[in-house]
Amino acid sequence: MPYPTAIFRRVVAACAAMAMTSTAWAAPAAVAARATAPDPLQYVALGDSVAAGHGAAATNDACGRSSAAYPTLLARQAHGSITLRFAACTGATAVDVATRQAATLSRETDLVTITAGANDLGVKQVLLACQSPARVAACRTGYAAINRRLSSTLPRDLARMIRTVTTAAPNARVVVTGYPLPFARTRRCAGVPVQPSLRVRSNQVIHQLNVAIAEAARQSRVRYVDVARPFTGHELCTARPWLIGAEGIRDNTVLHPTAAGQAKGYFPALVEAGLAGRP
Repeated sequence: MPYPTAIFRRVVAACAAMAMTSTAWAAPAAVAARATAPDPLQYVALGDSVAAGHGAAATNDACGRSSAAYPTLLARQAHGSITLRFAACTGATAVDVATRQAATLSRETDLVTITAGANDLGVKQVLLACQSPARVAACRTGYAAINRRLSSTLPRDLARMIRTVTTAAPNARVVVTGYPLPFARTRRCAGVPVQPSLRVRSNQVIHQLNVAIAEAARQSRVRYVDVARPFTGHELCTARPWLIGAEGIRDNTVLHPTAAGQAKGYFPALVEAGLAGRP
């Protein structure tokens, strides 16, 4: 689908105009800029707990939406040039985005971001099950189910999700993100009670998930944003991880980006994709 022209450039221009008000000589220009400024961009954030920022900051929201989530950071950075409708919710699948969250879209929507697909596979649940030596059969069955979904139902559901979004928001720039690989490629991993073989397998699954998301985005002609690269060096098993480790098992935030992961991983990757003006 064709994209509107340089959506994020409007945001940068608005921020620059605001910065000019700090000097007296620029006051008339600032007044003129405010008088002719376009309406705020209508931004809708869709997806799962990663898009919601669950675990990155405290929240009382039933969907786990937090002030540290990348959609909130994008809207805050725009200083009023973006109006955010935050529809992402913990536990959401690609089907949920298509059947529930897409109802928040309209022809007036200018920008849509989506992070979804991990819950369709149940990677975290399988990984936790695989920690018990007594559940070897359940672990094997769980990964077999993930492989089946990756090759069959997930590509179909991702395609449907993106098609539903682009249909509901025909004038919007749609950006779909991937996920960071959870574990660094190292034999030793202090503080993370996951066997090396399981860490490798989990990384492989997330990589395959990212490939599936990227392919669905390509076929639908929307932008895919890779976040595995900015998270490199900050996975679990590194000195400064941007992902929540075993400490998040109790509150169900394990493997979610921290505030640093949202601000230094997802946020800059999305800004770069928007400013580049490329589909």
